[in-house]
Amino acid sequence: MSRTRRTYALTAAVAAIVTAANASQSAYFSQSWGWVALAFLLPTTVLLILERASAPGRLRIAFASLTGALAVWIALSSLWSISAPASLRELERMLVYVAVALAIALVLRRGDAPGVFAGIGLGVLLVCGYALATRLFPDRLHTYDDPYVSNRLAEPLGYWNALGLLATLGLVVVAGFVAHSRRVGPALLGAAALPVLATTLYFTFSRGAWAALIIGFAVAVVVDPRRLRLVWTALGVAVPTAVCIAYASRLDALTTEDALPASAAREGHRLAVVVAVAAVTSALMALAVRSVARRVPASRRSRRAFDVGLIAFAVAAVAVALVSVGGPAAAFDKLDQRFNADPVVGVDLNDRLFSVSGNGRSEQIRVAWDAGRERPLVGQGSGTFEYLWYERRPNLLVVRDGHSLYMETFAELGLVGLALLVSALLALAVGGVRARRQRFLATGVGALAAWAAASAFDWHWEMVGVTLTALLAGGAGLVASERGASRSLGLRARGALVAAGVLLSVFATWSLVGNQALFAARDALGRKDWSSAGDHGRRARSLLFWSYEPDVVLGDAAAGSGDRDGALRAYRDAVAADPNNWVTWLRLAQVARGPERAAAYDRVRQLNPREEGLPGE
Repeated sequence: MSRTRRTYALTAAVAAIVTAANASQSAYFSQSWGWVALAFLLPTTVLLILERASAPGRLRIAFASLTGALAVWIALSSLWSISAPASLRELERMLVYVAVALAIALVLRRGDAPGVFAGIGLGVLLVCGYALATRLFPDRLHTYDDPYVSNRLAEPLGYWNALGLLATLGLVVVAGFVAHSRRVGPALLGAAALPVLATTLYFTFSRGAWAALIIGFAVAVVVDPRRLRLVWTALGVAVPTAVCIAYASRLDALTTEDALPASAAREGHRLAVVVAVAAVTSALMALAVRSVARRVPASRRSRRAFDVGLIAFAVAAVAVALVSVGGPAAAFDKLDQRFNADPVVGVDLNDRLFSVSGNGRSEQIRVAWDAGRERPLVGQGSGTFEYLWYERRPNLLVVRDGHSLYMETFAELGLVGLALLVSALLALAVGGVRARRQRFLATGVGALAAWAAASAFDWHWEMVGVTLTALLAGGAGLVASERGASRSLGLRARGALVAAGVLLSVFATWSLVGNQALFAARDALGRKDWSSAGDHGRRARSLLFWSYEPDVVLGDAAAGSGDRDGALRAYRDAVAADPNNWVTWLRLAQVARGPERAAAYDRVRQLNPREEGLPGE
């Protein structure tokens, strides 16, 4: 296959998986994990069988090995976990990241970076374009109103911060294309995409995503040896985008809660015209700045002067900021106070962008820290933060995932798991930095840095679509950093990898079929089709034999049909499978009688002391 055809094929494949995974609520729910993993595992295994995969270099081997070791550690944590089913459930999710790591290690080749980044940019644009269209044309496209905060753009991912981060990844990657693409066409298309991505980011009202954008672009500028061109191009194309966002911020019906649908539709239609004009203007600006950069090449002296000026500007900005607040100690104290302050509550969603309130994150981080200190080496078991939170939460806030990847990993997997995770991410970063002189690779490092920074204060690891997008952006640098000639895999190595690919594919298929049955059962429960729910639940239990969830579904189906004895048996099985899950005990208490009922309610109070409305309270 020629280089051009391979680039087009890779662009289409990456765009398809990025679009599909993120359009399916970012593959957050377990019924998506199997098919996303298979989307990477099957091509990798087929290429191994056809002897089309080459031997990876040291960094790719390190990344794949560390990712695999993290998966093994998650599996082992089920032996000491406070909830073995929760840990094995996390192993199902981790299979996706193992599949991504194997694809990066065995499928990608040197020269594939343009195809990978073009696919990421196209996939993110398709997802964000749909999301923005729901805001611009609410009278024609279905929109989702979150009961927690209305009028914040979240679909199709289902979480506004994740959609904002996805748009950020797209902005950083596309900026590299606009600045460094050798062909004019891709650069102009990328420039036209910037207003769409940035306006989508704006309507999420995600402070974390904006902070991640600043960090990601700053890292790209530092890493990129052609930083002068990157900054010059970004400044040029940023003008139409900034004007578009400034106009959008003045549209009350699109930036306030509980706006009238007719007003929102009218303002959305007007903004659609402004976005289209901004896209065309951005493309023209890109053409102009590229023309200037080509006709006025920067000398080595001018590049050095720019670097010195950039450093001086950064140092001066930090110094002025620290002096204005009274020094580093005072700055930290003020930031800590504002982070722990109550969240901003108001009609105007623009007010959120100027608040640094953590919305309860400090309490969640504290719970994770305390749990990790109890078992610092091995942790409490993967996937158990929800259990820890309900047992120790200082308030009634409902939380399933800790809002910090690193602190949650410390709590669940201890220092060993945290070291494996950080080492795998560092391997990606090192590869990108080593390959920084090649086109687009610096912005790949920037995109990875944006995701890593945002994940320090949110649960983006669980948003599989967003995370695999960041891993692909970082993974391109691993391949590009390799210097030696590509080598073919030995017979034994290829045979072992084929066997591993087949086994992992079987596990992914098993997980996919089991979780599809589980969700079909839940759907039947919603329709009050008790018989169908029972059939699907039994199929799910035969496949997901380690999980308590099929038993809960079976109990709900039996209870709905009036079969109290059947519900009791199913709920008892759920309790036996996961004795530290307060929900299973609550289900049992609701159908049991006498001493068993009282004992079940007592167990609920032990596992979730702040639960309200229980008998006797």
